[in-house]
Amino acid sequence: MTDAPGTTAPSHTLPRWRAVDATLAADTRAWALPTWSRWPLLVLPIVGGVALAFAAPHPRLYEALMSEDHVVEWLQFGTILAAALVFGLAGLTAWRADRRFLAGVFALVAIGALVVAGEEISWGQRILGLQTPEVLDRINHQGETNIHNITIVQRAFNVGELLVGLYGFGMPMLWRVPTIRARLAGRLNRLFVPPLALGTLFFLPFAYRAFRAAFLPDAGERITQFGEWPELTLYAGTLLAGLVILAALRRGTTPTDD
Repeated sequence: MTDAPGTTAPSHTLPRWRAVDATLAADTRAWALPTWSRWPLLVLPIVGGVALAFAAPHPRLYEALMSEDHVVEWLQFGTILAAALVFGLAGLTAWRADRRFLAGVFALVAIGALVVAGEEISWGQRILGLQTPEVLDRINHQGETNIHNITIVQRAFNVGELLVGLYGFGMPMLWRVPTIRARLAGRLNRLFVPPLALGTLFFLPFAYRAFRAAFLPDAGERITQFGEWPELTLYAGTLLAGLVILAALRRGTTPTDD
């Protein structure tokens, strides 16, 4: 028997969505973020990806956005460089608070982000007009002064992107399960569990890399270029996670779960 026109959704549907929204709101409050930000943070990465998919049939627009040294690549560089600076500050703040383990972890993240930033612009090669060293030119499939375009290193980068994405959206969901949180609480510092609202920023790179590995290992140029968007969302998620961690360290508080 179907619902009559104009009737409301089944009663079990709304409570489910309300429970999801309440969980998101609670996690957002725990990180001292404005609660209104939870849905924009989740939805905007998807909206951006859909918009780029619609731009793909228009070569001039798509190339202007996605090609090397264009909009998305420079956003990637700026975002991951900012993440390196933020995690560096987080490490310094943790060190001053005598939280040496946290300081070490955040310092490693900062160094990793700085290396990725350098790799994104081939360490300034195109800006400075430098020639690629012969030893790199032979093994780099784009003939650039970087290591992430060397086949074996590129595969490692792709796996790393997939794993960081998996952690970034998977761990916050696991943390919201009371039985799992009870087991992890004494072993995993709460600062290492990103906000739930950043979930899609991390899910997109995971999904893209998993899909490519499973179904399209030899995809064409358009799909390969589209991967720049999930990469940007990964960097944005890293930056935003760093900002909320730094804010928590400066407040001298740890997020508390409702």
